[in-house]
Amino acid sequence: MISSPDWVRLSFGADMVLGFSPGKFLKGALNTTINLLEYYPDGCKANCIYCGQAREVAKGPECKTLIRVEWPLRKLDDVLNRIKEREGNPEYGLQRICVGQLAHPRASPDAIEITRRIREKGIELQISELVTATYTFKQHMIEMRKAGADMIDVAIDAASKRVFDQVRGKPVRSMHRWERYIQAIDEAVEVFGKKNAGIHLIVGLGETEKEAVELIWYAHSRGAKISLFAFYPELGTPMQNKKPVPLNVYRRIQLARWLIENDLVKLEDFTFDEEGKIVDINIPQDLSLKELTPAFMTSGCPGCNRPYSNERPGSVLKNYPWYPDEKQTLSAIKASKIPSLIKRFVN
Repeated sequence: MISSPDWVRLSFGADMVLGFSPGKFLKGALNTTINLLEYYPDGCKANCIYCGQAREVAKGPECKTLIRVEWPLRKLDDVLNRIKEREGNPEYGLQRICVGQLAHPRASPDAIEITRRIREKGIELQISELVTATYTFKQHMIEMRKAGADMIDVAIDAASKRVFDQVRGKPVRSMHRWERYIQAIDEAVEVFGKKNAGIHLIVGLGETEKEAVELIWYAHSRGAKISLFAFYPELGTPMQNKKPVPLNVYRRIQLARWLIENDLVKLEDFTFDEEGKIVDINIPQDLSLKELTPAFMTSGCPGCNRPYSNERPGSVLKNYPWYPDEKQTLSAIKASKIPSLIKRFVN
């Protein structure tokens, strides 16, 4: 039977890097992480309304899209052989493998087995686990680490219980519970250690900026890092007509994430309006433009840059997969529309 752990999906970028599909990245960007996703004939059990894998969207194992791209199905042995061939070659720049779960009863045991097989192959790249907390508990996390994973992210996606329920919970005929995901953050940090565990947060699902900042602050206070994603509508999903998150909103949350994770601000340094929009941030006076530049790069596990996963090639990059130059950094600050930063660095 074609199923995980023997079979996995590859992000289209990883599929190109490993030579299964033709193509190259715009501006010579390297796809430094091989993203794997589990596959089951009965598909994902959840019904998150923004996801192409959702039960009522996919109606089985077919992968419509996920974070904007296709995910071709490949045999795990073939994938690992090609990773092994390319590991250490600067032409490919591979740094990490991410083992992604579906919401499925077999998700965690199979993720552990996939991780074990990666290490048995002699592959030394770092390994991240991207887990569905509904089916992943502390004991699973312990086994993942024993198998060879060095980092873990809890795919909470939504910034608040209000939004979580609207897009992932009971109101949309899905089984996920906000309380379980919050609990899983602490379990992940306990097992993998501070900064080796984190969350995935999608900006643009319907949260206020204040809600996003508060979740980032909470995760950071618990010792978790934050991987930011910009919402991009998936065709065929109930949210297909929702617009992508505006650039200015995303730039403000990027800044908030970077400032909080680097312990440069506290919650009281943010000023919000009545609608929860960030209207200003009190940043340290000695902060330089060069120091601020990494705020606009892809955030998350080291070695994961996800080129063009949030937008189409040729459009404005929301997450830079490389170190932005001064012009790009100034453009990003200007786009944030935060008065104090524009006054200091742009004007």
